[in-house]
Amino acid sequence: MRYWLNFLIRTLTAGFTLVVVGHGLIWAQGMMGRGDHMMGGRHMREMMQRMMGDMLPPPMDPAFLPDPNSEGARLLQQYCAQCHNLPGPGLHTAAEWPAVVNRMNRRMRMMGRHGMMMGRVESPSRQENVVILDYLQAHAQQPLTARLSPALESKAGQAFRASCAQCHALPDPGQHSSGEWPTVVERMKGYMTAMGKVVPNESELTAITGFLQRHVGTEGIEPREQERP
Repeated sequence: MRYWLNFLIRTLTAGFTLVVVGHGLIWAQGMMGRGDHMMGGRHMREMMQRMMGDMLPPPMDPAFLPDPNSEGARLLQQYCAQCHNLPGPGLHTAAEWPAVVNRMNRRMRMMGRHGMMMGRVESPSRQENVVILDYLQAHAQQPLTARLSPALESKAGQAFRASCAQCHALPDPGQHSSGEWPTVVERMKGYMTAMGKVVPNESELTAITGFLQRHVGTEGIEPREQERP
């Protein structure tokens, strides 16, 4: 209920008019909008960004997708980027992705049925949906396990928890090598800046990177070289 209330407030504030069609709820651009009835992909993303703000995924560069030339990566870009920034598989754990994908599919189908208002939005076929979900789960965030809980009480651990938990589940240090973590942390800093999150200072970033590097392999998980959060 709270989600939809926030959604309604953001929609009206952004200058959109809510329109009831049958039993569904769709929106059209109001006085503050562009005034065109058919919106392309770029206009759709701009509209969603104004309405949803920091509730949307951070702006991920397709080059950082794991296995970027795979069918799963291609379909993710084709369908998900119609309405918002490209989501990285590391935004959710493997257990969380099925519910997220089902929710997004329902929204794409609803928006596709009201194309004159929403612009052209396509939803994946059943087989494509399986490929997308398999891809997301294969490269999902590996959540931190309980055995590292004591380490989170350190100063570095607290900085790690406060910063990373703003956007996704706490990542297990073992999903990257010690040499990879500085680049990953720097990229996450860019995402936090773009999303308006609290960005740790340089001292905190150094502590977070050191925490991740010290605990690589603690859980006995082999790093996956192609994975990106």
